[in-house]
Parts: sequence; structure tokens; C-alpha cells
Amino acid sequence: MREKADSDLVRRQNRLLLMEALRQHGAMARVDMGRHTGLSPASITSISSQLISDGILEEASAAHVPAEGPLRRGRPTTQIDFNPKCAHVVAVKVSIDGLELALADGRGAILARRTSRTTTYDADPAAFGKLLADEITALLAKARLPTRRVARVGIAVQGVADSQAGTVVWSPAFRGRNISVSAVIADRLGIPCRVANDANMIAEGLIGSDRARYGGTAAVVFMGYGVGMGLIINGQVYHGPTGAAAEFGHMNHVPDGPLCRCGRRGCVEAYVADYSLLRWASGEAATQPPSSNAIPHADMLALETAAHRGEPAALSAYAKAGEALGFGLARIIAILTPSRIVLAGPGTRAMALIRPYLDRALEAGVVDELRRNVEIEVVPIATDMIIKGTIDRALRHVDREIFAYGPLAKRGRELENIA
Repeated sequence: MREKADSDLVRRQNRLLLMEALRQHGAMARVDMGRHTGLSPASITSISSQLISDGILEEASAAHVPAEGPLRRGRPTTQIDFNPKCAHVVAVKVSIDGLELALADGRGAILARRTSRTTTYDADPAAFGKLLADEITALLAKARLPTRRVARVGIAVQGVADSQAGTVVWSPAFRGRNISVSAVIADRLGIPCRVANDANMIAEGLIGSDRARYGGTAAVVFMGYGVGMGLIINGQVYHGPTGAAAEFGHMNHVPDGPLCRCGRRGCVEAYVADYSLLRWASGEAATQPPSSNAIPHADMLALETAAHRGEPAALSAYAKAGEALGFGLARIIAILTPSRIVLAGPGTRAMALIRPYLDRALEAGVVDELRRNVEIEVVPIATDMIIKGTIDRALRHVDREIFAYGPLAKRGRELENIA
């Protein structure tokens, strides 16, 4: 019995290795799979053939793909890729006064989108899960896809998410706390659901885009309607025991500082988020409760324009943001020494105004020997890494929890949803 169990585990691990390579690098020939997985040619042939038989992978049409070495130049090569119909997943991004939904196929390609404006702050906590279920139903109706064909739902939310309990513990998008999400969607739609912090989903998306670049140790900071962080440690996003790890935005910068949306004072977010920038620039008291509404895009563009014109109040707001961000990152570098810090989100549009003060705070906050090898980069603000990361994570759950186990026919009713 132990020998059978061990062989089943090895088989699942090898299937996962191959699927992870395809998730990372896209369609490839069997000969290239060996380089990315370390599996033997015989194992690659056996595993890929079984996954094709299972309906999880498919062979693309033969194409003349330039190959390495003179003997393979122009040689027709059969590409292997995920069968786009092998699974469907839904990603939901919850932010202040807004929902964004995307339906993706087994390759991660987005098939349909839906955006909904809703007053989240005053939403009934007991009814919010039902609202999300109704929005997912509307998205699937638009795509003409039955609910039973969806394998997973992933939800990304601002604030503290408990992925184990499936709840939004606290978020600036809501007045209430401990809002049940996953169980309601699973009960109403019959689809497994996971909730996670939105900054963690950015980190998941970066790993899915380029594991070679982001697969070591990195800190990913979201700047915009709030401030969040995703930590990548040894190529894996660190979610913590409940999914609430790395709340960088609510780390204290100055005791008894300006009021944050979380209700405490002096958080990094109370200096860097869009609402805090506007508060500093307008001259409002630091104890003024922040607005619970989303900040209009036009207001932030006007503030940036004023700063570029040299208006002192606007410049001062970005200086405070850069200093708070820099000292906060200095603490992260001192503790974690990441090889890379990635800044993402709409707040990075003003990086030219923030960066000088950020660099000055970093220099004052951590010794040169620790910071000299840390690369700081900015992800283009047009890249929606929250939705992408939520899709990627949902598909990886499908790979690990369903596809790694074998032929679809042997997995019972669970796989009727994706067959």
C-alpha cells in the first residue's frame, strides 16, 4: 500500500511540474519541457499523452519553429498547450464602490468582463455574498456559459481577507466587518471560492508572468486607493496562516499621525494613498476622517498637474508620501533583504514626484550594505495585475486540486463542472 501511495504522489508531482511549466512559459514542444521540468523524455511523453487523453492539454498544429542548433533549424515542431476548454474560472476584484469581474478559460485568456458600480461602504454585510453571486451569474449569462462549467471563483479585496474562513475581516470598502463571501458563493452557485488580499494577487500575477524575474524574494507594493503589499519568498507568495500577511499599508509610520481609513493613526497608507494625498494638499486637519468614497480619477490628475506646476501644497503632499513609503520600505529591506521591490497601481503615475523623497528616506533608513543590491521597479499602471493574479491563482488551484490527480472520468461529479 505504501509503494502505491508513493507512486501516486510522484505521478501527481510530475503532472504538476509539467503543468506549471506550461503555465509559466506557454505552449512548447515536448523537447523543451524537459529543460523546464528536469523530467526525462520518456516521462514527458507519457505524462503529456495522458494529460491530452484527459482533455487537459492539447496538441497545436505543427509549425516551423526555429530551434537551437543547425540540425533542428526549421524543423516542424508540435506544440503542447492547455486545452482552453479544460476549465473556466471567474476572478472578482472588489474595491471601494466598484466590482470588476472576468471570466477566463483554461489558458487564462479572458473571455468576458463585467463592471458594476455599487455603494460598497453601506452594503448589508449579510447580503454582500449574495450580491457577488448575482454578479457572477450575470457575467456567465453574458458569456452563455453554464454555472456548472466554472471550476473556481477567486475574489480579490482591499484590506484584510481571511482565506481560511472565506471572509473579508476588514476593508475600507465596507463599514461592516467579517463579511462572509466564499461560503455564500459556494452554497448559491455550487462553485468553490477563495478570497484573498488584492496586493497578494498582484504578486501572484507577477510570478505567473515571469517566474525567472520574480521567483526569488520580492516585495510588491500597491499604491492607489490604499496601500498594500504582497511578499514573494522563494518563489511563493506568502499569505500567512489565514491569508492576512504583509499589511504594509497599516504599519505605523508616525505615532499619533494622520487618521487612516482603518481607524488608527499614523499608518503608511495615511500618507501615501490617494485620499491622504488630497488631504495633505487641501490643508485639512490630519484628524479629519477620510472619505469612505472612491476618489475620482480626475481629482488625482489635477493634484499631479498642480505638483508639476510647482504648487507648494501639492509638492509637500508627494514629499510626505515619498518619505513614508521610503522609511516603510527601509524596514522591509532590513528584515527581508529582498532582491526586488515592485511598485504597482495608479499611484505610481506620480512616481517622478515621489521618488526623490523615497530614495532619501531609504538612504536614511537602512545601511547601504543592505539596500545596494535591491532593485526597485515600477509596473506599468495600465497592467491589471490584480485580475490577472486572481485568474492565475484560481487556475493553479485547479491544477493542484483536480488535474494533478488523473483522468477526469475518475474524479466524480466535481469534474462535471469543467469537463
